Order: sequence, then C-alpha cells, then structure tokens
Amino acid sequence: MMILFYIYCGGALLVALRLGWHMIFELDRYDWHYNRGDIWTSFALSVVLWPLMLIKPLNLIDPRKLFEGSFGIAARMRVRDELWINPPPCGSVICYRQEHGYYGETCGEFLFCAADVEQALRRRLEESPNLLKDDEGAILNWLLCRDESLTHPTDVPSAWSRFQYIANKLVRAGGAKARCLKCGIDLSSGQLVANDDYGMLGWNLDRLACPNGHNLLVVQNYHVYGEIVDEPIQHSNRKPATDSLKPGLPHPDNKASA
Repeated sequence: MMILFYIYCGGALLVALRLGWHMIFELDRYDWHYNRGDIWTSFALSVVLWPLMLIKPLNLIDPRKLFEGSFGIAARMRVRDELWINPPPCGSVICYRQEHGYYGETCGEFLFCAADVEQALRRRLEESPNLLKDDEGAILNWLLCRDESLTHPTDVPSAWSRFQYIANKLVRAGGAKARCLKCGIDLSSGQLVANDDYGMLGWNLDRLACPNGHNLLVVQNYHVYGEIVDEPIQHSNRKPATDSLKPGLPHPDNKASA
C-alpha cells in the first residue's frame, strides 16, 4: 500500500513540475489576465488526478490545451492587440465574410470601398468616442495605413468581430457589393432581403438574405427585457434591404415604422 502511495506522490510531483514549468515560461500576460482562475483550477486538478491524464498523455507533452480557458478570450485579445500594433496590408477595396456564429451559418461576401468604410467609422467614433479603444479604433487605424495602389480586395481580419455592425449599416445604405457564396451569384443592394426581428423577447436580430433565403449577414440589433403581452412579430415581410427596388416600403432600419 505504501508503495502505491509513493508512486502516486512521485507522479503528482512530476506533473506539478511539468505544468509549473509551462506556466512560468510559456503563459503570457494575456493568459494570466483573462484565464487566471482556469489556470490554477486546471493545475490543481491535473496534479491531484494525474493518473487520469495517462489517458491523454499528449496533454503532458504539450499542456497548452489545459490552460486555454473556457472561451478563448486570451487568444482573441492577443490577436487583437497584435493587429493594432502590426496591422495587415489594406488596399482600396476590402472584403468581409462573417464567421459562423451563435445564429448559424452565413454565406455572404461583401466588398466595400475602404474610403467609404473610413468615413462611416469616423462618423461612428464621433458619436461614440469610447469605441476608439474597441475594434472600431483598430479598424480605423488599419484603414489609415492602406495602400490605394492595392486594388485586389484585402480581407477584414476575423478577430475584428464588431466589423459586422459597420457592414450591416453600409450594406443597407447601398454601399457594398454582395455575393451569396452558396448560390454563387452577385447581388445588388436592392436584391437583398431584410428578415429582421421586431419586438421579440431577447435579442432582436437584423438579417440580410439572398432571394433564395440564404442568410448573408446576421447581426444583433437590440435586446428586449421583461414580458411581452402582445404576440411579437417574428420577422418582417421580406422587404428589400434598401428602398431602391420598391420605394413605397419602409426601410428596415426605421424600427418605429415597423
């Protein structure tokens, strides 16, 4: 029995030394700032329950997954700060594709004139200067470093998730070229269909779809708290994203008229 106890203590010591080395020399300030609680929890459980780690010995060889944190916040913030310091190349035309998110797959590709996005961002930051420290500030910094001689579309880095709000406004204003990747067709702004939520309990979403019903862009618009007595309107009646095709219809951004 004592032999098993010594084996257990020896294994726990070796695991503690291995993970401790990784924590000291491999984890950076982002890990410790955003994942401190997860790091110490993973360390304690791994040392106490080290025999279970023999099921996946690779976690001892490369313990990075043990300290990633619940939501990958540290990794995202690391990338965002790196993009601010060393922004990627930016040309006169930028391309945006929304990542797969909480509300399912989107298959839209949008092309914007970089100068138009810069103007929209400047107006947005004048209204909300606090966003200068968020994605909006980093995106503006990226646009200011653009090379107008680069005419091939440059991709918006996926780490800037808040670009979706800029895209939503510009596309609805007719300031973008759209393409449905699932249909393989290019679309004018007047062909886009707005399937927006109005007055629903919880998050109300803005949705832009192609004529075949494929979601191209899905953005959180506003949140409704409490109880709704009247039955909410689930979606708008397939109105065009701009007024260019059917001028008599209310614009999707005019929530008061819905």
